[in-house]
Amino acid sequence: MSFPRRHHFRRKERHPHSSEWSGAPQETPHPINLESTGSESSYLKSLVDSHAKVTVVLKNGERLHGFIRYYDRYCFSVGLSAQGPKLFIRKASVSYISEE
Repeated sequence: MSFPRRHHFRRKERHPHSSEWSGAPQETPHPINLESTGSESSYLKSLVDSHAKVTVVLKNGERLHGFIRYYDRYCFSVGLSAQGPKLFIRKASVSYISEE
């Protein structure tokens, strides 16, 4: 009596840097960290020193007009008038800042 021959299939593992069986690996671009290059800090410092009026556009579309008063690693402060209250805004919620 003979038994049918069993086929053992090994699962093919893909090496992370290999282009085997699924095409080239997809690399996700790394966002540029302006804080590590020093350009974000120097730009915000120039806005504070020059007292330039800016428009801050948030990711939800809201626009704030005022002056940059203070900044640190995670947030900055916008004064909406010369002597009025300051708003603290997290940098992660900002889409962009433009000078007026």
